[in-house]
Amino acid sequence: MKEYRTLLIYSNELEMEKRVYVYAPEGNDNARYPVLYMHDGQNLFDDFTAYMNRGWRLLNLLMQENALKIIVVGIQSDGKTRNDHLIPYRFTLKKGAKQVGGKADLYLDFIVNTVKPIIDERFPTKKEPKYTAMMGSSFGGVNTIYAALTRNNVFSRFASLSGAFQFAFFDSLCELVKSADLSGVKHIYMDTGTKESDNPNFNKKYIDRNKVLKNLLEERLGPEKVT
Repeated sequence: MKEYRTLLIYSNELEMEKRVYVYAPEGNDNARYPVLYMHDGQNLFDDFTAYMNRGWRLLNLLMQENALKIIVVGIQSDGKTRNDHLIPYRFTLKKGAKQVGGKADLYLDFIVNTVKPIIDERFPTKKEPKYTAMMGSSFGGVNTIYAALTRNNVFSRFASLSGAFQFAFFDSLCELVKSADLSGVKHIYMDTGTKESDNPNFNKKYIDRNKVLKNLLEERLGPEKVT
């Protein structure tokens, strides 16, 4: 049976409720598991809640016989607040639009100070940073890299999928890479597709920005910690 749980958790930091979607493997009572925190949690397990009714279908992967035994925690996002919560700097999506972003620290504080303690209390987690990871796509990838730069005392492994770094906040993020304390980072994974859109120039910028950021991270961490 495919099963995940939904928790409704109030965030004092963001002054709103967020749904948190949790999958935990079935096991013996003494087993404890690493935890992967993921953004856009409504897209992870169920097509019914996912954007355009097409989710990641993670349950199909997690419940395979040889699948890695981990707990997955997905934090809900929505169209009204997603840009604000995931991006640490104020920016505009296009010329003439109003600014968005700037609440990533509040959002990460919510995960670290509210969500993680609840998950650690209610589920059989391995609590230490070396067993705690974060993953996200698009702006979730941006937030994941920002967490690697600012919260690597809580999370130690990070994955940015199709990280959307092609906006004005990129320069600020790169400057932070150069100065951040990365002592807690064990590994960072980054990828992006060659056809993230129908615009070839946009696709090239997607790839180029990811390469620049990957190179900066490699300079700080060494190539063995960045793939």
